[in-house]
Amino acid sequence: MPLSLRTALAPLLITTVAVPARAGDGDPPPPAAAAAESSSARAPAGGDASGAAGGAAPVTVVVQGAAPPRSASEAVRGRAEIQAAPHRTASDVMQLVPGVFATQHSGEGKAHQIFFRGFDAVHGQDIEIWVAGAPVNEVSNIHGQGYADLHFVMPEVIRELRAQPGSYDPRQGDFAVAGTMRFELGYDEPGITATAAAGSHGARRLFLAYHPTAAEESTFAAFEAYATDGFGPARAASRSSLIAQGVYRPLDGLAARVMVSASASRFGSAGVLRLDDLASGKVDRLASYDPRQGGDASRAQLVLDLREAGERGEGLSIAPFVVLRALRLRSNFTGYVADPVAGDSTQQLNEATTLGATASYRLRFPLLSERDTFEAGVVARTDWIEQSQRRLAAVDDRPTATLVDARVRATDIAGYLDASLRPLRRITLRGGLRVDGLAFQVRDNVTLGAQARGAQGVHVGGKGTLDAALLPGLRALVSVGQGFRSPQARSLGEGEQTPFARALSGEAGLRYADEALRASAALFHARLDQDLVFDEATGRNERVPATARTGLALDAVGRPAPWLVSSVGLTYTRAAFTAAGGRTACGGGYARGDLLPFVPQVVARADLAVTPRLGAILGRSVEARAGAGATLLHRRPLPCGEMGHDALLTDVTARLRYHRVELGLDVHNLLDASWFDGEFVYPSRFTRGAAPDLLPARHVTVGAPRSFLASLTLHIG
Repeated sequence: MPLSLRTALAPLLITTVAVPARAGDGDPPPPAAAAAESSSARAPAGGDASGAAGGAAPVTVVVQGAAPPRSASEAVRGRAEIQAAPHRTASDVMQLVPGVFATQHSGEGKAHQIFFRGFDAVHGQDIEIWVAGAPVNEVSNIHGQGYADLHFVMPEVIRELRAQPGSYDPRQGDFAVAGTMRFELGYDEPGITATAAAGSHGARRLFLAYHPTAAEESTFAAFEAYATDGFGPARAASRSSLIAQGVYRPLDGLAARVMVSASASRFGSAGVLRLDDLASGKVDRLASYDPRQGGDASRAQLVLDLREAGERGEGLSIAPFVVLRALRLRSNFTGYVADPVAGDSTQQLNEATTLGATASYRLRFPLLSERDTFEAGVVARTDWIEQSQRRLAAVDDRPTATLVDARVRATDIAGYLDASLRPLRRITLRGGLRVDGLAFQVRDNVTLGAQARGAQGVHVGGKGTLDAALLPGLRALVSVGQGFRSPQARSLGEGEQTPFARALSGEAGLRYADEALRASAALFHARLDQDLVFDEATGRNERVPATARTGLALDAVGRPAPWLVSSVGLTYTRAAFTAAGGRTACGGGYARGDLLPFVPQVVARADLAVTPRLGAILGRSVEARAGAGATLLHRRPLPCGEMGHDALLTDVTARLRYHRVELGLDVHNLLDASWFDGEFVYPSRFTRGAAPDLLPARHVTVGAPRSFLASLTLHIG
């Protein structure tokens, strides 16, 4: 049977096309990892194992090696942990990573707001996200730098999520300030899967998938259609998505992968409510001041990957990609403050085309030991962007002001060198250097004469990790690295040396792994020389002074038995300004030592799942799965010295399968917690013609109540 082992040193490249992993560099795999990762060797459920011998088609077994960590707190969540609790989107799945909390305060279709270890990444500005070899973050998006919409990824096809906090790996580039998330895709159910689901608030979902029985898990096709009436006015949404991926091995040592996806969504948004209006009963909890808020989005992408792998792990890899993206958003955060007559409703349009590629060459070179390796790589992308922002009249939607009308060309060309050296038997040094050259050309049609301007700059970042083996399964890691976030192109002047937001982060901790447990504990600190905070007046993120984060991260994943899996993550972070300046909703600016607004200080997550076999009926096995996930959000600082509300959310799932038929039930927010997924402080006036009131007030977006989704699944093949 052909064997394939995944390399641990190429997270930017296609991980489904594997090369031999280096023994001893990664954490031990969880129990039965080889079987779990070998979808094609899995016997059909229901006890149909006939054909496993004699006359059966040959199967391909894919054995996975573990990637060497670049920090103590680097986290991996596989299919078992992902399936423990129900998830609506791929952004929900990221909450399995310690320190991550994702909210969706502007409708089921807009990119989630993501918090990660003291960073308010908003819609992606501080988290680098890759899916199956293509970047998700959008450069200079009109709604926010680094905008990352993950609605095109169904949770069922996420094979693995690898989170790299900080910026300690030379493969990490733009937006890797808080860290990097890398999604690997695959589907392990052989044959055809057809799921129909219905539930609360008019939710309907159809999921179809196909995975060839004798193929690797990475070869599959999946389709999703979803619609909901929403849990209140102006919250209806619908989306459809397709992902298809194939892995081919035309020659020994050569593998190719093709991934194509397309998605489209439309969604409403209730927007914000003033908390004093809720408290006085002036408005209902589920009301909307402006029910016309919302928007639509679409995405299409293609990834090609070729990888050559030698017996000792050497090899060349190249992966070009193309991404097409469109977004339309309408929102009103302030009512009638900026324009007392026509209103403050704004429409944002953003269309972008991205072309790029990653490529690398890795070789083993015995410099200090026989296990030393070096890798050189390049990453390049260029983006063509058209964007606008206009204020619309509340009565007839006519444009009353053009705030942005621009065309942007953004190019990022990077090269890196990475090394793994072992000067002593128990000591490994990993790291290297990355250089990014960024160039921007902007045509601003709002300024007189449609001004055109250009800017260019270079960022040089060093990254390194010391990995010391202390005891069997126990290791200590110390990491340091420099990261960056590219600027919003429209903010640049002619000939300006591109002003990056530069990050310096460090971490020290312990990491343990054996066949039943993976655990880590780490202290971290990160400094950012300039930051971005949401500004209600412009409807996007604006520059604020330097900030710093200091905290503790704990993580544990346990599989004490084949039928039991659990994961727990906890982080505490203090995020504060290290310089004075900026503008607050309360007047004046931020002071040194002020807490960074909106960033939760404590984020905790726990998941547990059991998958017992209940016996057999008429020779067919009966299988069950039950699981739960709970998220705690504690201490959310707000502007003007206020503190937001805490939230505790619990989701549960249950599945019962007999042969080809499976029944399921997902319950979100099981305890029906009354919570706010967004809280803000700023002046507003939502009554047309009312007397001006420019005092800052608390505004909230209401979190989803308890909801149910029942499903029927047929497994064919």
